[in-house]
Amino acid sequence: MYAGQKSRKTIDLVLNTFIPEYEKLNLDYASRLDDENYIFKTEDEMINYLIENTGLDQTFYWNKNYDNPDKIMVGAIITADDKLIMSLTIDGTEETESKYFEKLKNLLNSDIGVISYINPADYDNGQDFITKYGQNSST
Repeated sequence: MYAGQKSRKTIDLVLNTFIPEYEKLNLDYASRLDDENYIFKTEDEMINYLIENTGLDQTFYWNKNYDNPDKIMVGAIITADDKLIMSLTIDGTEETESKYFEKLKNLLNSDIGVISYINPADYDNGQDFITKYGQNSST
């Protein structure tokens, strides 16, 4: 689901809505552009680096192994054109899928999204995502 300009506030909103008390990312999940060997000291430092620097792209996925009956995984895709796409991966029925899709749409106040099965959605950057999936298509 398209979430607009990249924003830590939006990432936190989706995480705390769908998987509160999520598992923190490994600190070597991403690297700095100027130093691939740099290990971030905190998850906040890592996410903020990607938010504060332009032209970078990175995908993050958070899990929660307990108290998560639909096995929701939250994804934050920061695109090279500084947009943010939020995703939910779930284990559920079409009814469960519809419920979470609508909840994510409403939370992000967005009508640009896609439901995909097996293969992730295919797009080059944030603008390409908007162009391809602005009509709430399914793949």
